[in-house]
Amino acid sequence: MSRQITIPVKLDEKTFKRFSRFDMFRLRKRWVRPVVFALILIAFAAVALLTGKAQAGMIASVLLVVGLGLPLVYFGSFLSQVNVQAAQRGLGKGRPVYTVCLDFDGITVTNKLKEEPPVTVKWKDAQAAFKAKGCVYLYVSAVRAFLLPDGQADAGDDALWAYIEEHMGAKAKKLYK
Repeated sequence: MSRQITIPVKLDEKTFKRFSRFDMFRLRKRWVRPVVFALILIAFAAVALLTGKAQAGMIASVLLVVGLGLPLVYFGSFLSQVNVQAAQRGLGKGRPVYTVCLDFDGITVTNKLKEEPPVTVKWKDAQAAFKAKGCVYLYVSAVRAFLLPDGQADAGDDALWAYIEEHMGAKAKKLYK
């Protein structure tokens, strides 16, 4: 398959939020440190209680509040920022954001939100692609991804994924069976 596939991407809030959670928690595993922190403080709280000394209950309570509170604030802050970003970008029900053209040479992206030259990335330089529920996350670098929601390409969703797999090989992964 060597033809061109064009995807005029209209991004909505739900797709943006799902991608943000995937990128932060599943791909980058940014949940690990807050969970380890919580577990360590919970363990110290348990040790404080087991000592049976005066004030052990108060120390354990403080450790539990901090150990559980800070990770909750971290996750809540992240989710709040995602909501704010979606609102600032006016995603609501959906908004045209960019057009992605896939061809034999690589990936070309034209921004619809601001005037700038198209970005072109060779297939060999693209980082990864993930087929998620309702969308393909196409990472052209470690920190830049383009979302390709299902049903927006000028080819079927299966044909689009097959095209990406053909050009990216092992760097293309399905997130579900």
